[in-house]
Amino acid sequence: MPRRRTFDSADVDALLRRNDGVASHRQLVQVGMSVATIARWANKGPWQRALPGVIAGHRGPLSLRQRRRAALSYAGEKSVISGDHALDLLGIAGDRLPVGERVLVLIPWVGRRLSTGFVTIERTQRPPSPLVRQGLLVAGPARAAADAARHDDEVDRVREVFGAVLQQRRTTVEALRDEVYDGPTQRTATARRVLEEVSAGTRSAAEGKIYRLVSTSALPQPLWNEDVVVDGIRIGHADAWWPELGVVLEIDSIRWHSTPEDLRRTQAKQRRYAAAGLLLLSVAPQDVLDDPAGFLRQLAATLSAATRRR
Repeated sequence: MPRRRTFDSADVDALLRRNDGVASHRQLVQVGMSVATIARWANKGPWQRALPGVIAGHRGPLSLRQRRRAALSYAGEKSVISGDHALDLLGIAGDRLPVGERVLVLIPWVGRRLSTGFVTIERTQRPPSPLVRQGLLVAGPARAAADAARHDDEVDRVREVFGAVLQQRRTTVEALRDEVYDGPTQRTATARRVLEEVSAGTRSAAEGKIYRLVSTSALPQPLWNEDVVVDGIRIGHADAWWPELGVVLEIDSIRWHSTPEDLRRTQAKQRRYAAAGLLLLSVAPQDVLDDPAGFLRQLAATLSAATRRR
């Protein structure tokens, strides 16, 4: 004998449409479905189990948006997406910061959910004030960047994360420092190291590496990521510069000169530096990494020439 339905399929369809094709068992029960029917549809029917207690209303791979929605549905009320997925939802990540497979979700300290599947659950005593992006609750830029750094030991990626949020002026060095130092101390060594670099003014992985080289050398120390001002006139913005010597260091990645217009802008800036009587040293990041000692010798020679000229 066929089973009688105790729910309206239109209500179920509407629920799935509102939630990007994802729903929790609790939500489905609220529209009249029984637990047995939910299990049957997920195991042998048109649906699939996305996470414990969460279904996706179709077979096949989940989209990125569905994985994020499922993560929040699994984590429960007051849960917030953080880390690299939050940065992506905030429009900060871009091509430089592709998101990982796992979705980091923060839950209140009294929560009882555990990490599973593609979700990393982290209990927090400092729940962030969430923002809403694409209908999902996400942590703000500073918290998301700090959490991303704690879950990634690759120093260059952390440099790119901190550099991106600072370059786009989505947060401040002070706010980043607060999030790193006020949060859990575990896995913060890389974040603290990069904080030192960005506090000095670096804003990219390449700048961070060169900062380490220069700061640990016996050479005079420059200002990092500062406007170049001569006689009250702004000439440009330098990756590093020595105002007392009139020397500018530009870290010129090939990707920033991918069009003729990019090259013309760079050449115009070089002419402005020359007209102001400044010495310009342009280096490619890869050349510095391939021969750091050679770069330091070249920089020392430029600073020495500037000293003699002054």
